[in-house]
Amino acid sequence: MNFMQIFMNLMLPMLSIIIPVFATVYTVNKRIKEQNRANYQPYLVLDEITPIKQIDIYSYHLTLIGTNYQKIGKSMTEEELLKLQQGKNIYVNLGIKNIGYGVATNIKFYNLLTGSQIYGTQAIIKEKNQKLFTTFDIAKERAKNVQAVIINREKKENGISYDDHYRILCVYQDLNQNIYSFIIALNIKEKQYYDFFAYQPSSKSYNKWILENKKEYKKIFNDYKSF
Repeated sequence: MNFMQIFMNLMLPMLSIIIPVFATVYTVNKRIKEQNRANYQPYLVLDEITPIKQIDIYSYHLTLIGTNYQKIGKSMTEEELLKLQQGKNIYVNLGIKNIGYGVATNIKFYNLLTGSQIYGTQAIIKEKNQKLFTTFDIAKERAKNVQAVIINREKKENGISYDDHYRILCVYQDLNQNIYSFIIALNIKEKQYYDFFAYQPSSKSYNKWILENKKEYKKIFNDYKSF
């Protein structure tokens, strides 16, 4: 029996023990990693929308522009739109709650109908607003009220009134940089009454609207991933 045969006779029994051990350790570690990833997933929901009398302009707030208004607002600044709408705006708090198991970070809002980001603004002095490019986080089991100005316009054609419609995609990520989203929808009716809905990726309505706005959805995620 030569040296190689002796070596192989010694190594084969050892390898038959070592390989299964390594395979088991690798499988267990992989499962633990996947479980941790699942355990730390955030899950944002629209808890409620509550009306408020006025926006605190010195705090972070969003300006939401409806589909009826977009036709006349394309060439106008936000300040011009606000002046045009004096006395007609609706002011609300969007109550966003994290019912998941991890921190929701880098939270941003987008207009799903246009693919454009809805930037927050905040006044630095009484005569001037600044656009905020910062984002915010929501820890697990926590909630945050996001102020919003809803710019709306009643549309009438042939004596029929049409609701002003808003379709907002809230995009966020976990600490592992996995990306999530859900849709907030608003319909503004006559006399400033409104309905609101929220759709998660598991719902048919979410997938229907994502399919309808496929181009805008792709633009949103390309923009989100680039920052």
